Amino acid sequence: MYGAGRAESILGELAARKRERLVLASKAGIVPQSHALHVRAMGRSIRLLHNVAPSSKNYLPVPSNYLPRFGAFGLVEFRKSVETSLKELRTDYLDILLLHECSAADVEETDLIRLLDDLKREGKVRAIGIATGIEETVSILQRHAALFDVVQIPNAIWNMNVRKVPATNRLVITHSSLTSRFKKLLDRLLSDERMAAEWRSLTQVDPRDSTELAHLLLAHALNANPNGIVIFFSSNPSNVVANVRSVSSRAIDEKQIAGLNALLARKHVAEFLDASFRDLSF
Repeated sequence: MYGAGRAESILGELAARKRERLVLASKAGIVPQSHALHVRAMGRSIRLLHNVAPSSKNYLPVPSNYLPRFGAFGLVEFRKSVETSLKELRTDYLDILLLHECSAADVEETDLIRLLDDLKREGKVRAIGIATGIEETVSILQRHAALFDVVQIPNAIWNMNVRKVPATNRLVITHSSLTSRFKKLLDRLLSDERMAAEWRSLTQVDPRDSTELAHLLLAHALNANPNGIVIFFSSNPSNVVANVRSVSSRAIDEKQIAGLNALLARKHVAEFLDASFRDLSF
């Protein structure tokens, strides 16, 4: 899905040389329909229109060259997805395979469970997990906790989803501690002097400095998931380096984390976060 389906082949160039130093995780369940006839036809039509009426580019973009299709858990399709990942990554096994945006109904399919067992037995997959929303995750674990070694969920200060996952020895991976909501929070802190002063007092971080605020939220995410993994997205290499350095050097200490937790426990802060973010997907 990522990079129009090309991400794994790019990573595979590195994996082929450094396999023993890498933990490779892949997902199956969403398929990029890169060769969909209607998409290609629509693209050609819109490009022709752009040539005839250049101003149309401003309001009628060319569609993406693929349309992701969800719920691709059919046996043939699912195995093909895994085999494709192995080929693209230039490896004979995956350390982790995640069922991408799966539902509780998907996991009820006994044939799929049997296929997952087969992939493990064949040595093609070492650990099985789910990567879906928190409601589906909780529902799946209530019924099939023993099936999964790994769970990946969205988690941030405005939902603390990690606390909703039953405590076991499985690996928990969290994401989305920095999303579009981060900008919304930053904008509020930039415009509300009283709130900014409160954040600064309790966390000893300048909440109007986007870098410092991001480092605080990442450190909080790691603190909330001490035995797991926290991942974040950035297309800016310098931001990636800065974030990793910050958490590796423990630039944010336990006292600052405690200050943020105290802040989040305040009723008016909780109400602000709920009112601001309840309609957003992450």
